[in-house]
Amino acid sequence: MTNIKLMPLTEHDLSTYTALYEASFPASERKELDYMLKGPHASAYDVLVISTPDHPVAGMVITVTHGGLCMLDYFAVSPDLRGRGIGRAVLPLIRGRCEGHFFLEIETPAPYCDPRDACPNPEQRVRRKAFYLSAGMVETGVRAFIYGNDMELLAFPEDAEAVTFEGYDALLKATFPAGMEVERI
Repeated sequence: MTNIKLMPLTEHDLSTYTALYEASFPASERKELDYMLKGPHASAYDVLVISTPDHPVAGMVITVTHGGLCMLDYFAVSPDLRGRGIGRAVLPLIRGRCEGHFFLEIETPAPYCDPRDACPNPEQRVRRKAFYLSAGMVETGVRAFIYGNDMELLAFPEDAEAVTFEGYDALLKATFPAGMEVERI
């Protein structure tokens, strides 16, 4: 897919963006958009629109940066545009915007997930990991238990060694709402 752009979220796109955000992520996993746009750590967040010539809001991206790391916090393509290569094409664009080493977190697929994680969406977990690995990302070896989920961190090869549990933990504690507990697995 060509002619994909990443652009800052504008007031004009806010309602479409919000609808995609709410439809793509369970309420238990969402932070308030206002927290990321106007909250105490708003300068750490980059709230972006994926745009194509025919679709001004083809998807959404939110990254958060701290301590030399840039984490892909939220990433979704509009359901009617999935399977067209937009997600694969936009990952290097996201990486290019990041200041610091780029990584993302995914729920660890069954049967490898921590016993405390019920792994309620096993097929989705496997598909998600396969997508990111096929897009050139690699396992970092870093896993954490957070919000009742076993999460593993993936990065592009050039970033993988710089992604550590300590850096991940510091990013979360510095930029996420208070009260976050992160446990190394």
